[in-house]
Amino acid sequence: MTLENNEQAPVNAGQEASGPRYTLKELKEHAEQLFSVKEEVLAGAFFGTQDKLFTVAEAHTKIEQFMKAKVD
Repeated sequence: MTLENNEQAPVNAGQEASGPRYTLKELKEHAEQLFSVKEEVLAGAFFGTQDKLFTVAEAHTKIEQFMKAKVD
């Protein structure tokens, strides 16, 4: 997997250093190949977290939670 140079991004305060972290923009660009979802789903799952960095595993977990959330 290659996401813009595949370099490890700096870790934000309060986040674990468990692998390379990517911006939301980078994850959106590869949403279908990484998570089998469209960019719009990723945008919904990460609403309000645009300035943070995430590992692929964290993003996958967040997307799963978003997809399973009940709508009232």
